This record gives sequence, structure tokens and C-alpha cells, in this order.
Amino acid sequence: MLHKSAPLNGDFGLMIENVTRQDLEDSGFQREAYDLWTIHGGLIAVRGPDLADMSPEQLMAWSGIFGAVEPVMHTAREEVMVPGFPILRIGNTKDETGKPKASLAIVPQLKSDADMQYNPESRRPVWHTDSTFRKHPPIGSVFHCRQAPPTGAETLFSDTRAAFAMLDEATKTKLARLEAVCSLAHHDKKISLYSPGYPVLTPEQRAANPPNRVPIVLEHPVSGIPALYGLNSSTCAVVPAGQPITDAELDEWDLEGIEDDSVLILRDLLPYITGPEFTVKWSWRPGDIVAWDNRCTIHAATGFEYDRYAREMWRLTLLDNAVANAA
Repeated sequence: MLHKSAPLNGDFGLMIENVTRQDLEDSGFQREAYDLWTIHGGLIAVRGPDLADMSPEQLMAWSGIFGAVEPVMHTAREEVMVPGFPILRIGNTKDETGKPKASLAIVPQLKSDADMQYNPESRRPVWHTDSTFRKHPPIGSVFHCRQAPPTGAETLFSDTRAAFAMLDEATKTKLARLEAVCSLAHHDKKISLYSPGYPVLTPEQRAANPPNRVPIVLEHPVSGIPALYGLNSSTCAVVPAGQPITDAELDEWDLEGIEDDSVLILRDLLPYITGPEFTVKWSWRPGDIVAWDNRCTIHAATGFEYDRYAREMWRLTLLDNAVANAA
């Protein structure tokens, strides 16, 4: 069966159709897919007639061409994992006893494509890159659709390479001198303020998870292309590179969940970054597999009719191979 390729938005993102599980095991196809992933801004989707029946082993093998599959899924409960694999189930599916078997976060459904663009008042959609609070943030993720509703539940992606490239030179220079301070303690405390009962870090956990600092402009280690980075709900401040932060400042951000005003530098950019010239809306079909690169994209979830339809996604996290080998 001949493959059919289609760009998703200019040179950002590529969909390859008529892909089979046998194709995914072909070394030539794997090399081509990795190259296309890099060329098209770290977003590639494959769709085919038998992909809905992929085994966890097959999905692990395919995901491994883009990076090292993280062997342990952080913060996930055992009951929402695919048994025996570091694959997180996301959605609203339940087991035979009626107990949820997937991790569910309820978010608004898109009313129109205009809702894809970040709204500063509602702070929706929650556009982000993943886990910048970790010492070595994951380089990407792979999503595999097992069940999908007929409408809604799209995943949104934005090209942060192109968004950076189209900024004026003065803004580029300013942003390149800045770092985002990202803290897991801040992330959890902030969520607890509007979701009572959400667990916050203990003093011991906070000490074991100090804040991480990442550049606002990240040069991709493979393509060499700079992209905007550091957009995560754990970002509690934006500071000049190397500038010290005090314990009092960190306590305010971590223990009170207060976001420093400097984060507005990033928030003010979000409506621009998530404009239609930079974004893709991916509508899922069972079997679809999408790999994205956290170093040059941001993404956001959207909702669906949770009480009417079932959805289950399998998610793997990708690490840099050098980091994984050193662990």
C-alpha cells in the first residue's frame, strides 16, 4: 500500500497515511520518519488500517526511534498504566468493575477554531511544554489513540520555531537573555488553590525537587533552529540568565503558589504563539500515533462530551538518549 503524506500547516507537522504495523518495524521507514519529524518542526502523525491493534511492545519500539522511552512514568498511579509497561492511559475508560482505568483531566471543548488561541482572561487552552521543572526535561512524547469520540478531544500543537523566527530582532535579543524558573512545588501549590485537595509537596519532597532553570530561547540540539521554550505551569518567574533568586522569593512562589509578575513576559506572547499561522488541530481516529518534540512545540488538550463518549489514549514519554544512558 502506497503511503500518502500531507503537511499539517505549512512546513509544521506532517501526516503519513496508509501506514501499517509492518511499516513501523521497517528500519528504512523509521529513519525517514525521524528525519521528517525533525524537518517538520517536531510533529509527525501516522495513520493506518491496522494501527488500532498495536501491542504495547510495538508502540514502545516505534516510540524509541524518536528518543529513549522513559522506563518509569513519573507521578502516575499503577491503575492508570498499561500493565507491565511505562505507558500512561489517558481518558475516561473504566475496567470491568466500573473503576476508572485512565487518568482524566476535564477541560473545555472547543466551540470553534478561534478557541484554539490562548485567551489571557480564561487562561485557556492550557498551552505548555512538558515537565520543565525536571533537571532533564523530557524531549518529547508519543500519543496513541485507542478509542476516540466522534467529535472533540482534539490535541492542539504550536510551532515555537516559526513563532520565534517571526519576532522582531529586539524582542529576540531580549528573550535570548532570559531563563524560566520552573518549580514542581509551585506547580502543585498553584493547582491546589483552585482544586482543593490536590496534594502539595512535603518539605522533604520539595528539597528533593529544587527548581530548574531553562532558557526562554532553546537552540534545538539536532536542527540547530532556535525556538521559544519554558512555557509550563511550573514556571514561577522569568529572570536574566544566571541571576540569583532568594530563598524568600522561592518560598513565596512555592509555598503560596504566587506567580511572579515577570511570567507575563511569556503569557503576553501566548496569544501570538497560538495564532492560526503557527498551530495545528489534530482530530483523533483510533490507531493514530502522534510524536511531538517538546523542544520546539507546545501543545494543549481539549474536551469532549465526557458523559456520552469514551476516549482512551496511550502516552509514552521520551528522554534524550544521552540522559537515559547516564541514568
